[in-house]
Amino acid sequence: MCALVEWSGYFWVKQIPTFTFKISAMRKPLLLCCCLLATALPLACQVYTTNFHHITQQVCPFDSTKTVTYPTGWVIYQTLDGAWDGIVDSSRCISCETMSGGDLQIDLGQINPTQPIFVRALPEELATMGELPVNKLMAIDFFWGTSGDFMLGSNCVQDMCSGVFAGVDVGVPGAMRIHTGLVTEETFEHSCFPTEYFPGQNLRELILKITYSPDFDPVNKSLNLYGVLVSPSWSEPGLIAAVPASGWQYNDNTNEYDVYVSDAADPTGGGEQFLILYTEPTFPSIATPAYVTGSVDPPSSQQETINLVVDFWQYLEIQPFTHLRGDLVEGSDSIRHIVNLWNNGGSLCLNFIDLIFNDGSQYRHGKGGTINMHNSFSCFQFRDGSALRVLEDATLHYGNEGAGMLALCANSTIVLERNATLLVDAVLNIAECDDATAPTHIYIDLPKSASLIFTENARLTNRFSQGQQMELHVRMLGGTLDDSRLSAEDKALIRRIYPAPSPVFADNFSLSPNPFQHAPVLSYLSAGAEQLTLQWLSVDGKILGEKQLAAQVGMNEWLLENTPPGAGWHWLHISNARHSAVLKVVQID
Repeated sequence: MCALVEWSGYFWVKQIPTFTFKISAMRKPLLLCCCLLATALPLACQVYTTNFHHITQQVCPFDSTKTVTYPTGWVIYQTLDGAWDGIVDSSRCISCETMSGGDLQIDLGQINPTQPIFVRALPEELATMGELPVNKLMAIDFFWGTSGDFMLGSNCVQDMCSGVFAGVDVGVPGAMRIHTGLVTEETFEHSCFPTEYFPGQNLRELILKITYSPDFDPVNKSLNLYGVLVSPSWSEPGLIAAVPASGWQYNDNTNEYDVYVSDAADPTGGGEQFLILYTEPTFPSIATPAYVTGSVDPPSSQQETINLVVDFWQYLEIQPFTHLRGDLVEGSDSIRHIVNLWNNGGSLCLNFIDLIFNDGSQYRHGKGGTINMHNSFSCFQFRDGSALRVLEDATLHYGNEGAGMLALCANSTIVLERNATLLVDAVLNIAECDDATAPTHIYIDLPKSASLIFTENARLTNRFSQGQQMELHVRMLGGTLDDSRLSAEDKALIRRIYPAPSPVFADNFSLSPNPFQHAPVLSYLSAGAEQLTLQWLSVDGKILGEKQLAAQVGMNEWLLENTPPGAGWHWLHISNARHSAVLKVVQID
């Protein structure tokens, strides 16, 4: 359901005739303050920066009859299928020119507007960086601008319309991890990726891809290149190899252990940036995952819950194929403690990652927290009693213009607390995830004031479920479910389940708060669409106000703003075509 992709093969060997560039030794510094911070590190040699002020004029590598101007150490091209490693369109020798101030401009009148344009670093250019440092957070900042309307999101060839590909050679012949940074609304792309624990990692590919809108007219339009900066994070990340919980971290209010990432991390790093480490000596892959284990001290014979907490202003990345899990409960060979990942206002960066929650563990999302997804395969997967929980008053925007996956397996769920909102802006996969599990459905409760919203970029699929029978069953308990922007095929996978109203008409109503000072909320559980008449009555039965209400099947709520003036108690008379009920309500100053 969540898939991690590795690319192999060299585009230059397969598709392009051998050619060389003269590499200029001069480089103007880009973003001087960032470079100064980076040079303060012992790993400063891993910084690559260019402002594209240096150019090379040469024979076009795709057509020897033409001459082109490229940014030194880079190449500009299009392919026939829109893939960065596809067959080059040899009919297009795309050249650039220097603008005033030294920046480069590409006249888009040269391109095929139906295919994306690629600006790609040559292997010898990236070789100047040297080997990437191990166990670090890397950042790529690509500065560019365009006068044409370009496409966002992931609904394009190779799951990215516009953005940056970064290919990391991981030391295994033919293998390369592809990290991506999807462009949002700005013409500046900042993306991130973690390096791994083993030596021999090198940045092998760095590619800007821009896809223009279907109705784009390239005449008198341009793509401008301003600069690139690739560097390790400005501070040493705190490295997390285990999540030990001690008695002083026990929360008496929740009966859980709260371990902040700063406490779990290696004390030589951290502060604001943290990295969860792959802890096995094997090469990280789907077949060889690693587990960062949560334990309690003193050991407990009862199952305990440990929360790894990312707080405000903190930033967390996770190395590929790394998961959290609890240590075995003392005296048990099968029951483990529960380890939750709690984003309490911090920022998670998901790129080449498939993070699995299992055995009752949760991802908890609090107010102000963010998940940055830059890859169609960035995925949280929930299995066997685990849950994605959005905490009270929090909003989780899951996905990025359609990029990202949320995988719900049998017996997992989504939990939305009071005033919580889950905005699904990615692919939601539902499946059993285990062939031994009988076909089943996913069940979600949608309580009052909670919202589950699918964006226009979202997808809902059961393609991996047994016989494609699985459905998303949402118990409508007064919350909002907005699936209006899903396709008809995807919407058909959602079943709204409404609670049965009480046969006693009056029992289906409640007023909150009561007593009230301002506008109270009237709730009503209806068996179907109907019209209600609401009347405010004085103590002696005089009508003080009347309102017509339209109810739909399920839980309905109305904010009653036009209440009778003055403090005291009143009668609230409610009726439909068959029944009536009277509520005693109290208004206070």
